[in-house]
Amino acid sequence: MSQKPPETPLEAARRAQSRRAMRMAAAVIVASLVAIGLYTWFELGDATLSASGYIALVLGIIGTVGLGVGLMALVFYSHRYGYDDKIGGGDDGTP
Repeated sequence: MSQKPPETPLEAARRAQSRRAMRMAAAVIVASLVAIGLYTWFELGDATLSASGYIALVLGIIGTVGLGVGLMALVFYSHRYGYDDKIGGGDDGTP
């Protein structure tokens, strides 16, 4: 088993900077989503949903999450069993 060479201080600094940038981007996205959610909550506060509306809302959320999970499962399955390599030639650059 080969070991990686030790990380230089420059590489460590770049990695730390990259992590900080990713955390900042995630924080900005989360803050934006919370702000949009709160704005929408207060603007639509007077709107009411019937029982049918809540059922449709729940079914839509379940369907959307189910579709996302199913598609991601197919991506992982395809990658694990090599179906991606059969189409594009893999990582070696051959068509």
